[in-house]
Amino acid sequence: MPSPEIGPSFDSRPPDGQALVMNMLSSESDATYSFQGMKRRLGLHQEKLTRILKRLEDDNLVLKTDEGYRVLHHARKTTRHLDEGEPVIRGQLPPGIDHNLLTSKLKGRWFKNFRWLGYSTSESGQSLYWITEDGRFQLVVRLAHAEILVWSQPTNEVETHSSIAAGYELFDRISRILPETEDYC
Repeated sequence: MPSPEIGPSFDSRPPDGQALVMNMLSSESDATYSFQGMKRRLGLHQEKLTRILKRLEDDNLVLKTDEGYRVLHHARKTTRHLDEGEPVIRGQLPPGIDHNLLTSKLKGRWFKNFRWLGYSTSESGQSLYWITEDGRFQLVVRLAHAEILVWSQPTNEVETHSSIAAGYELFDRISRILPETEDYC
């Protein structure tokens, strides 16, 4: 017989997979995440993630697009969790760069050990997300006006010492694919 001191609110089970997926998809307004990115970030087995996403689609909570998955209705206020605070890198884009062209060249792209996670669009610009292959760091690149901003955050507290290096490494990879300025002037 269970102890009367342990009430019904006590629950030692790990968080529900469906709640994890919805939290991730709802974390940014107008965000789209790739299947592989969600699998890597959440640490869910692909079959489990597939079942969860199928249930969410059937319930009209999630929409599958060519670019990934997005939430249809935000049940709660969105949070800006990864790009709060000062960016690791703040740089200027060359004059005349077409943001849409640059974004299309970056979407879905893998760089060395950085795996594509997803993207979101807001008034402040386009945010593109990557996660390291080992899942230790999540990075955001925001293209806003004539700026490129990079945030890097460890996925656990143990990895804080290398997050800046990860941000610079991703920035270096992106700078190599920037089109030449004279092509757009």
